[in-house]
Amino acid sequence: MHDARARTAPLILAALLGVAALLWLQPYSVFSPYDGYAEPARRFLRAALALDTTELRRRSLSPQPVQWALRAGHGDRTALEAWSRLLRPYVGSRHGDTTLVVFQTTTLACHLRPVALTFIGGPERPRVLVASSSCFAER
Repeated sequence: MHDARARTAPLILAALLGVAALLWLQPYSVFSPYDGYAEPARRFLRAALALDTTELRRRSLSPQPVQWALRAGHGDRTALEAWSRLLRPYVGSRHGDTTLVVFQTTTLACHLRPVALTFIGGPERPRVLVASSSCFAER
């Protein structure tokens, strides 16, 4: 009997430590009301990466974001590719049907130089009104 307890005690202790480690290392996550804009932003940046003027115009409401996206597409393509895959909303602001969303990534591509997109319409069918980032500014 004593041997069985001696063998199971380390297993129970290991299991408890494993559960505690999982709870302690669990990443902090919160639902953002701007998460719905991440995929439309990724599609917009992928169109910029492809230099797809037709798709950029379809996703935009004014010439400014199309021109910005084409300049970005001709610029740092490695950074733009990372942004088109890994961006996530950092903060946003909604005023009527206009929503400004500031995006960031976990990469060092354009570190501390976020991409800001102003959308018209809800996250179901948003169109870009204004696009900006010092990362993809004209050089």
